[in-house]
Amino acid sequence: MNPNRLPVFVYGSLLEGFRNWELYVKPYPHHALPAEVKGRLYHLPTGYPGLLREGEGTVKGDVLLFSPEVYDEALRGLDELETYVGPGDPRNEYEREIVTARLAATGEERYVYVYRYVDEAYAKRTGIFLDDGDWRAFMRRRGE
Repeated sequence: MNPNRLPVFVYGSLLEGFRNWELYVKPYPHHALPAEVKGRLYHLPTGYPGLLREGEGTVKGDVLLFSPEVYDEALRGLDELETYVGPGDPRNEYEREIVTARLAATGEERYVYVYRYVDEAYAKRTGIFLDDGDWRAFMRRRGE
């Protein structure tokens, strides 16, 4: 596996069935594998989630494996959506980091990119903590 072309773990509006999946994932050949990563998840007042890198909780989502011929274009689109300009850039809303994801079907661990929400204080102050780490289930409970 090319270390510069890691799969991407998604846990919110980029999951199948949500609007951003239609715009940023569906157009590109890919495979999605249910998985989880360590962290804590908050539903933000802006209507989407933010993953924080803390605690022993888990966040549920999908590992996206984009076809090599579309990988760079797909990742550029995700970076733009997540307001990720570059490592440590003060304009970032999310930081793209490498973490380990555990695949639900096999328990296999894989290195993946994940978008971590930068403003932890804002998420904790204004967000809804999702103790099950499952934004898709949270949105279903809300009827969205």
